[in-house]
Amino acid sequence: MIRYMLALGVALAPPPAAEVFGDLRIGDQYVADAALELTCGEETVKGRTDATGSFRLSAKSLGKCRLTVTHDGQTPAVDVVLFEKPARYRLVLERKGDTWTLRRV
Repeated sequence: MIRYMLALGVALAPPPAAEVFGDLRIGDQYVADAALELTCGEETVKGRTDATGSFRLSAKSLGKCRLTVTHDGQTPAVDVVLFEKPARYRLVLERKGDTWTLRRV
């Protein structure tokens, strides 16, 4: 009976959540209140940076995802990889001509 209950508990447990966190900057200035969107397959998670440019987003999916930032009317993006353990990303927005790009530091 105990084995059955343990097996049932494992089967009904929610899937592990993957997490990405970090900060967003332009040069040496952190970007506050920037809209973020994490897309992993068909799952999309939305969030914002806090007053210090930090962010934390959780998704149900593991593996390669796309993190998009909305800034100055544009949506630059970068690929990120989510694991069972939280993954840290330090991101920088750079202006090249009239276009914003997003890259890892």
